Amino acid sequence: MDVLQTWLLIGVPGLCIAAALFVGRSVVRAWLGYVVLAALIVVFVLTPGGAVSAAAIGALAVVLVATGRGTTSDRRYREHHEERSRYTRVQT
Repeated sequence: MDVLQTWLLIGVPGLCIAAALFVGRSVVRAWLGYVVLAALIVVFVLTPGGAVSAAAIGALAVVLVATGRGTTSDRRYREHHEERSRYTRVQT
């Protein structure tokens, strides 16, 4: 299998799954997203001529780590559906 076939069969669906896992601020989903990205890196390293693709996916993972996805900063952030006080308080 060449690089184009690998991208079409594994790379694009894998990146879509990883992107879906990084939506929101869930720590568990972020770690699953990192696992998917690591699996994609392994697949492209093992594909002949796929080192550049593996490096690009690795760079994406580094950017996500640098922005703090899956770290303690995500634990402090409250999602909009977790912030229910504005809906339950009586406005006076």
